[in-house]
Amino acid sequence: MTIQPFDELGVPDGDPIVIQGDQNKGGTITAEISGLASNPLKTAASDIEYWISQEGVGEVSVDFTLIDLPFDSEAKILGQKTTKAGITYVGNDTNPPYCGVLLEAESLAGDSAYLGFFRGKFAKDKETLNTQNPADKKAPEGDSYTFTAAGSPDDGDQKGEYVAKYVGSDATAISTVKAQVLKATPKP
Repeated sequence: MTIQPFDELGVPDGDPIVIQGDQNKGGTITAEISGLASNPLKTAASDIEYWISQEGVGEVSVDFTLIDLPFDSEAKILGQKTTKAGITYVGNDTNPPYCGVLLEAESLAGDSAYLGFFRGKFAKDKETLNTQNPADKKAPEGDSYTFTAAGSPDDGDQKGEYVAKYVGSDATAISTVKAQVLKATPKP
């Protein structure tokens, strides 16, 4: 998973945040995408449902479960204020930046699979703190984040679209998806 925060002008703000299971750099446990279909609008005529419109999408969002996301990365995507002393504040000044998100996996056939969200904002609604029972050898749990997607404002095939999806091995197509979602050519 790669997250690219953007500044107020929609250009990349710093290096992408790469979450790929490296020790102490976070890992993705789950990503559940919803809102990919719009609600149908039906018109009745002659005592039947004569016409159905279902264009566009609903409220596109992704519910992520992430583990061990570095605190500075979390503060950045959530728009929390962090001082030079390393203290993070959450409150009136909290304003998450728009971010692009690229999910990468492998299909059963061994091809690369990409799912990208051009623009949206992250939220983390709650923090859970539990005491540790020395007798309990339970594995740590991840934290829940919600990414609310918006349509791409950029010119090109992606304008107005929410999601880019590609499964295959064509280097040009993969590079295009990465460039559109992250707004920069990612380092190999």
